[in-house]
Amino acid sequence: MSKRARFVIISLSSLVVTYALIGALLGKNDDTRKTYRNLGVYSEVLSRIKMDYVVEPDLRKTTRGALRGLLESLDPYNTYFTAEEYRAYDQNKSGGPANLGLILWKRGYAAVISVVPGSPADKAGLARGDMIETIDRASTRQLSLVQVMRLLQGPEGSEVNLVIIRQDRGESQQLSLVRSKIQYPPVTTQWVKQGVGYLRVPSLEKGKAAEIRTKLKALIDGGAEKIVLDLRDCATGDSDESTEVANFFIERGLITFLEGQRFPRQESVADAGKSFCKLPLVVLINGSTAGPAEILASAVMENERGKLVGQRSFGVGSVQRIIPLDDGDALLLSVAKYHSPSGIKIQDEGVKPNVEAVLEIERDTDAEKTDLNARPRLRDRFDTEDDTQLHKALEVLEESLPQAA
Repeated sequence: MSKRARFVIISLSSLVVTYALIGALLGKNDDTRKTYRNLGVYSEVLSRIKMDYVVEPDLRKTTRGALRGLLESLDPYNTYFTAEEYRAYDQNKSGGPANLGLILWKRGYAAVISVVPGSPADKAGLARGDMIETIDRASTRQLSLVQVMRLLQGPEGSEVNLVIIRQDRGESQQLSLVRSKIQYPPVTTQWVKQGVGYLRVPSLEKGKAAEIRTKLKALIDGGAEKIVLDLRDCATGDSDESTEVANFFIERGLITFLEGQRFPRQESVADAGKSFCKLPLVVLINGSTAGPAEILASAVMENERGKLVGQRSFGVGSVQRIIPLDDGDALLLSVAKYHSPSGIKIQDEGVKPNVEAVLEIERDTDAEKTDLNARPRLRDRFDTEDDTQLHKALEVLEESLPQAA
């Protein structure tokens, strides 16, 4: 680095630090002082990298990497797009018509929240907690969640190569999967006990509320006296569908609200004219319950319309907005989060059930440990003799649960 360049960097850093000190003295509150201190730290670190790193770094690339890290530390749905990445995203936000049927989260490597039944990922034996190390040799540690999802999407019939780290073994396994158009399973119903109707909802995609209404009314017309609503592994869908379904059970009151620092509060309130099920209700949730299903579950519990049984849900629920920058780059930034009726941020805390219950299954110790398909799927035990969470739900229903007013 030339002496002149070094002088410019040091001068700029000193200027920022000076502003930081002035701001700290004149600041009206702690937030102002903290902001200026953080700017000073960033400036100092940048100066040391520029002067002392083993080679002179590409400052633009380094800054972009720092910005991505900053955004993703807030939540994994944020990211920084270069101008080229932004153009590609703007032209094709979906990334492609087909994918693998994975619902993901990211802290370090991309991790599986849930898989869509019957999808390529499901057929390959992927399960909650598995991590995706690479996608076509690209490390997911270096990618934003948006980039990961776009890499998994593409033309129907195209192949994608993954390296998976199994949650239960900690070892890597290579997989080649073929993308397909995802078909979400239908809503199913059963009679799990005399007078107890069981409604299994695997997703809340567009149109599911109408399907649930039809199935729920059929149970009621068939003589149901109590209802079990199973939202376990329900991790994808549309928030409007979830609020509509909540309204089937809730006659009055707040269902959810969406709010952010500069995002005006938007409330979803129950409409008495749309409520038709007043039967005692228990909702099943687990660690793969995420997104719209969490809105539905929290609304039922906090409006005291029914009990939740199972495990704390995963915690997903935010809205993103694209913010273009002057140089052609752009931010994808979370601007609002969904809240439970009492004001809990669902993405930050998930939904904690009234009654904790774990699905206990016996592992097949003779199964080939390197084969993902050898692992028993938890959902295969739903609505069976081994479904300890459902048994607990039935016990709760035996208690004097009130009907809707």
